[in-house]
Amino acid sequence: MGDLRAAAPARAPVSSVVQAMAILRHLASLSEGAGVNGIARATGINPSSCFNVLRTLLLGGMVTFDPATKLYRLGPGVVDLARRAMGGESLVRLARAPMARIAERYEATIGLWRSSGRDRLTLIELAESGAATRIHLMIGQRQPAVAGATGRAVLAARGVDRDAVARAYGEVRWRQAPGEDAFFAQVEQARQRGWAEDHGNINHGISTVAATVTDIDGEVRFVLSASIFSGREGEDLAPMGTDLRALARQLNEAITD
Repeated sequence: MGDLRAAAPARAPVSSVVQAMAILRHLASLSEGAGVNGIARATGINPSSCFNVLRTLLLGGMVTFDPATKLYRLGPGVVDLARRAMGGESLVRLARAPMARIAERYEATIGLWRSSGRDRLTLIELAESGAATRIHLMIGQRQPAVAGATGRAVLAARGVDRDAVARAYGEVRWRQAPGEDAFFAQVEQARQRGWAEDHGNINHGISTVAATVTDIDGEVRFVLSASIFSGREGEDLAPMGTDLRALARQLNEAITD
């Protein structure tokens, strides 16, 4: 007798669930919030249905609503789901308070990235300072594993192989390319001191430091980053890099115990 489940006709998707996913994806693409009518237009959902779905998402903590501006934004429920889906929840709890302290100390944006294979990093935790102007990151965003300061740190942790570094250099979309020889020297420097830096090579006007968290086999599992606007008077990234390295080592001990 055949499998009745295989023979059953495919069911149509639940429209309200499809609408909820469309709304969340749209809000995730915005740096600021949006009103009901704007969301409805962007997603092609009837305004009345859009409002009802948003009200349900609000009750579940998936979106937030500002009564003063009438704008909706992604809520903490989405962040919690993203962290659980991407793993590292216990590490996030351990890293949260130290990341917040470093963010305030240097008026920096601190990110904790999870390695997704050998090619990508995914942001799973974020700490920002109270500065009026801040560098914007979004939990769940992805970037190439070998780009910027995080890329130098990852390559250093994997071993400074000239051919591997040259291949990685060629794969990066540089805003301002440092030159292959300089890049190799920076990866070697990152290996020696335990943290890497990038001065506007990936994002113009932004300086970043990074340090890796590895497992018992030496594989990169997570990467910490700290970013500030370039050009501060007397800018010296060494103290920030040193603090990030210390936190990375603390997290490294946690995942290798």
